[in-house]
Amino acid sequence: MTLMAFDHAVIRVRDLDAALRWYCDLLGLIELARDGEVVYLGCGGDEHFDLGLRPGGVGLDHMAFSVANVAELEALHQRYSERGIACSAIERNPEPGMAAAFRLTTPTEQVFEVIVRDGRTSYPHTTKWNPAAAHAPLDINHITFLANDVEMSTRFYTEQLGFAFSDLLLPENADQPWLFSFIRVGENHHDIAIVKGSVGNKLHHVAFLVNGVSEVVRFADRLGRYGWRIEAGVGRHGPGGNSFLYVRDPSGNRIEITADVARLPNRFEGPRIWRGELSAVFNVWTEAPPPASFGDGT
Repeated sequence: MTLMAFDHAVIRVRDLDAALRWYCDLLGLIELARDGEVVYLGCGGDEHFDLGLRPGGVGLDHMAFSVANVAELEALHQRYSERGIACSAIERNPEPGMAAAFRLTTPTEQVFEVIVRDGRTSYPHTTKWNPAAAHAPLDINHITFLANDVEMSTRFYTEQLGFAFSDLLLPENADQPWLFSFIRVGENHHDIAIVKGSVGNKLHHVAFLVNGVSEVVRFADRLGRYGWRIEAGVGRHGPGGNSFLYVRDPSGNRIEITADVARLPNRFEGPRIWRGELSAVFNVWTEAPPPASFGDGT
């Protein structure tokens, strides 16, 4: 009865056509399905979608984590319900490529979906051809939120939903609140990160994985060639050790292109503790603080 992996996110966009051009023509994602007003996009490594776009507003519609089969889904639904977590009824075939799912809402008002995929993963050589896919990301990697109370939000995931701790940034003064947490369900260093914010509980970014720091640089070149200025990067984070760049989509949602994310196979190992301000861990190459805009979310 364990969550296996971060599966997908559905985000809201102001202009669906502009968002589709950006994610497909620029980032290289492939349109896989439409269901009502939502368009489902994949990185091309299989026929499963990684990102959904829902018109209307900005920010997160929902995030999803997978389990192995329907029996695991039902057991986890029962476990969460017994812990007093309000869960929706299990729904069959709720989105393209899904066998079943249920949802709950976190204390910070994010919609968290638990899903079972329909069918096995296919292989890259059988996927649809897209000329832009030559530079597409490998996969969706993680999601990050701004939170008024990092500790409260983190403890819900670790104590109630079964996430494991990876890294934790604490202030020098132990009496001050937590600054940044990194949590996971599998070996990926973080499936969710939660950073202290002052603008409410919002989406900070969705991250896509590429194959090495040279690919991150190549994305920076491609973005610049098409007139999109990166918000931060290229650099390397302390927690997770991953290289990064950040850019905003046409609606203002922040996207990270990342590589070299650490793997942590021992879920019983305690978190690595970092101390200081965000500037101490944001970019280990410079220790420069992130831009002021990094305090914003959608």
